[in-house]
Amino acid sequence: MRSRLVPLLCLLFLAGVACRGETDSGKVRVVASIYPLAWIAEEVGGDRVEVIDLTPPGVEAHDVQLTAEQRSEIEDSEVVLMLPVPGFQKAVEDAVANSDATVVRVLSESFHREPTESTDPHLWLDPILVRTAVAQVGQVLSDSDPGGRPAYEQAATSLRKELDVLSDELRSGFDNCKFTDFVTTHEAFGYLAQAAGLQQIGIEGITPESEPSAERIDAAIQAIESGEAAPVVFYEETDEGKRIAESVASDAGVPTLPLNTLESEPETGDYISVMRENLANLRKGLQCS
Repeated sequence: MRSRLVPLLCLLFLAGVACRGETDSGKVRVVASIYPLAWIAEEVGGDRVEVIDLTPPGVEAHDVQLTAEQRSEIEDSEVVLMLPVPGFQKAVEDAVANSDATVVRVLSESFHREPTESTDPHLWLDPILVRTAVAQVGQVLSDSDPGGRPAYEQAATSLRKELDVLSDELRSGFDNCKFTDFVTTHEAFGYLAQAAGLQQIGIEGITPESEPSAERIDAAIQAIESGEAAPVVFYEETDEGKRIAESVASDAGVPTLPLNTLESEPETGDYISVMRENLANLRKGLQCS
């Protein structure tokens, strides 16, 4: 009913003034709290949607602070896509509380119990979960814009097939590796590791600390030196992540390799291509054949 009323209500305004939830060009305005959700909305929505990503390139999603313009975009949007983990992006949570948009907490049914602030929010690093998110986003776009349903369904089906291929690569790509445990600066890769049958050892926790504890650093070095973990330190592609990795790797006498958390839009490529880069670096570091 709401989507049918929007065009009618628009006629009551002066020409050239867009209604809430609809852009000047008539596109559905979608606000996404984080890059993977923005990417899904763009892939599924195509030219029928305008997508606004609230996490700027190079910024960790945990650290997002909204500008006045971004708060206004949330209020004026038709759909807001966000993750269901409380405290992960508190500024976004506070802003959507005052919005009349359709707020979709994507993948909220993926947890066995109610998520808390200590819950790992990095669900998007498992392509099978992203596949589920594609179906959710496709449905909410169809509900908001029934005229676009065939296009949304077709795009969602195509994207799910791509994610199936990526998921197969993830689940079969680590069958013949010398190591299954790996050290990483940011403990963000639990879902990826679980899907691949691997185990991460984090120098920092799920939420990056200002400085990792001596205990965590010592445990990571011991895991490498004892042969429990691969002889490499993986780092999140931030200046801080690289600095910590190089320090620990120097002490352990091993090299470093990058892994991208995909919390913000990558400099090149997209979700699928960057995930493939992650898999290639993991295979290299774990000495897979």
